[in-house]
Amino acid sequence: MPLNVIFFSSQTFLNKELTAALKRCSDVQPLFVEIPLLPPVNAVETIFEQLKPYLPAIIVSLNDAGFDHAGVLGSLLATSGSYVLNWYYDDPLYEQIFYKRIISDTTKRIDFVSEESFVPLLCKKGRSVHFMPLATDPAYFNTKGDSPLFTYDISFVGNSSLQFMDSIINETMQKELEKFKALLYHVKTMYYNNAQSDVRQYLFSHRREWEKSITVDPDAFVFAMVWTIGYMYRKDFIVDLAHSFKERFMCFGDIYWTNFIEKSQVSTDALYYINLCRYYRSSKINININRIQTQTSFTQRIFDCKASGAFLLTDKRTLNSRYFKTSGIGQEIVEFESLAHCKKLIDYYLVHEQERLQIAENGRDNVLTHHTYDNRLREMLAIAKNEWHI
Repeated sequence: MPLNVIFFSSQTFLNKELTAALKRCSDVQPLFVEIPLLPPVNAVETIFEQLKPYLPAIIVSLNDAGFDHAGVLGSLLATSGSYVLNWYYDDPLYEQIFYKRIISDTTKRIDFVSEESFVPLLCKKGRSVHFMPLATDPAYFNTKGDSPLFTYDISFVGNSSLQFMDSIINETMQKELEKFKALLYHVKTMYYNNAQSDVRQYLFSHRREWEKSITVDPDAFVFAMVWTIGYMYRKDFIVDLAHSFKERFMCFGDIYWTNFIEKSQVSTDALYYINLCRYYRSSKINININRIQTQTSFTQRIFDCKASGAFLLTDKRTLNSRYFKTSGIGQEIVEFESLAHCKKLIDYYLVHEQERLQIAENGRDNVLTHHTYDNRLREMLAIAKNEWHI
């Protein structure tokens, strides 16, 4: 008998992909509910009453979308005998730290995280957590149509994060960070030397150096410190590539990149569901630089590029080799360990075209067979059935 599933559709990232996967899944009977990203507490009772005729059910959500910060809706759903499957495609700590989000009744909830290092952090909070990497949707990333001509030598896709940084670094937090310039410089140097360093763990293991001197929440201080370092690293990396490769480099992102590199090197034209696949395919080398919270794994870009038959040069992460062949015969992706290493590999693969084209093609079938959102949905439902015996 198909499982009764209610998907909280809130126009978040991955909403389209998961909606399509649920519609194709024969194991579920889905109901798609348009719900505010963050419903006000005074609207929760009304929302619950509207859901009642369809309960109990398995509620599927993305990044807690559709749940109020106070955790009222989660508690009401638990009383109805319903369960929650929530997939964090982003940092799961952000709203808990800055908006004091409450996660209620964790006995009837399973969280999935796209970064494996978050698993032990959430487990310590009494949560049932599983690593679930992102994936690709072949409806948007594929090799349909004629192969596009290579328009760009080197491309990077990603926003500047400037707006997000402004949201977490207010005047008070800025003063706190300025008090610890030496610590910030030290940890920044550590991360620049090894971008797989666990900055968060380092700061908490050295909390005696800062905890008694701050006036803000310790978790918020560490979050701001970590993101500041990651922001600077990613920005400096892109700026160096732009300066080194000049007109051969293109950054597809937001307009704020023009604060750091030439306007001619920035395009705001790339739209994820419309033309990003074409840009991947028309770039000889696609650069992937994971944000600092993606410490061990990767974003969807690694799967999207493979599905598009595009060449990807990505920063080294522990899980790369678990999912892809990173060296030798049949190599599927190429990893860099530093900025200098990245630039050296760019020079190499721009010259060795046949080797680059073969790597771009390798592993595409594996991604389309095992790493789509249909696969991820089946994996999540299998875990739910096993844990809840449903």
